[in-house]
Amino acid sequence: MNRAYIAVAGIALLGLILMLNPFYFYPDGGGDFEVTYHVEEIENESVAEVALLQSEQVLHCPGERPCALERQILETGSVEYDGFIDDYEEARDDPLTSEDPRLYPIVRIEGEMYLPESEYENNRTILTLSNISSMDAVEHASVDAEDRSKEVREAVETGSVTVYGERVEEFEQNLIIEHDEDYYWQTRYRSQGGHWTAGGNLSGVRVVLFTLGGGLLAYAGWCVRKVTN
Repeated sequence: MNRAYIAVAGIALLGLILMLNPFYFYPDGGGDFEVTYHVEEIENESVAEVALLQSEQVLHCPGERPCALERQILETGSVEYDGFIDDYEEARDDPLTSEDPRLYPIVRIEGEMYLPESEYENNRTILTLSNISSMDAVEHASVDAEDRSKEVREAVETGSVTVYGERVEEFEQNLIIEHDEDYYWQTRYRSQGGHWTAGGNLSGVRVVLFTLGGGLLAYAGWCVRKVTN
């Protein structure tokens, strides 16, 4: 008789644990995925070249698009348009060179870095490309850490940052970050998924565990009635 009561009590306890577990363990789905970004300072031309290759602030030719306008400027030395052109916008609307309207601070053609420039003179705009070093290109392609999120500032100040359930857009785009006149780039990152109950899986898990727990409690109650009778 005592063994029967002990067995029933164990079943009831297990049922209670299963019913409580979905509400008290991993209430938020077991945690979101985490991503750790590591950044380092750009100290020389070699590192600068690698950082620029990854940055989405650099137009690579050939690469993202044919770069007809940029190649025309490079081949002829300059391209002229009547009137004032603001940052190449009207030039890119030219049907002969119309391409992706996005403007880039740096253009890379056949491994060389160029700075797009424009000069307005005598009611004409002259577009040119100036060949610059990789370190100079880093300066023009960079974004200011002060204008970015706290995660970006933490990364350049400490060497890394870990975020949960989100990603840092600047590092996903491999942007070069300027902070206190120094330049930083993302060298590597580590992504780790959350607990297996994260996201939509948790609702199903809760239903199953609650149902099992309720069933065990009901079975324990039935056993108690059977033993007492």
